[in-house]
Amino acid sequence: MRSKTSQDAAHLFKTAKNTACSNPRQGFTLVEIMIVVAIIGLLSVLAIPSFIKARQESRISSVANDLRIFGDAFNLYSINNGLYPVDTHNTLPPGMEEYIKQQQWDSCPMGGHYNWEGPSWGEGGSYAYAGIALWNTPANQRDLTRLDERIDDGDLSTGNFRLMSNSRYTYVLEE
Repeated sequence: MRSKTSQDAAHLFKTAKNTACSNPRQGFTLVEIMIVVAIIGLLSVLAIPSFIKARQESRISSVANDLRIFGDAFNLYSINNGLYPVDTHNTLPPGMEEYIKQQQWDSCPMGGHYNWEGPSWGEGGSYAYAGIALWNTPANQRDLTRLDERIDDGDLSTGNFRLMSNSRYTYVLEE
């Protein structure tokens, strides 16, 4: 049989244990909060550049896709009508509405606008080529070179996508 003292000690231990468990510490300490904020900040610093790069790559891919689709549409127009449409600036040429949606033509994902540069051998064009230019694009040289790599040869002075004499980056369909 247990003695009274050992029973009292066991009871005190049990009471202390129950008190500690039933009244846990409330909230977090300032140090714990600061550690969590520092970890979140570090993860943000690592992730944000990746998100920015992915967003820019998406824009470049979107423009490359648009230029291919628009090029196919202008070539189809040329096949159906015997020549390319009239030269226009910042507007979709007349007759192209059935090939290209106006909304898609009006804004370039890299900024600026698309511009049809009709050939002099077409319906009143003024260029020695038929092409789709990026008009007033704020894109930098690096992004335009990456766009050229997706479309062509990666050299902005040669190939189908290049800097023309009018200082516009143009996807040339025919010369």
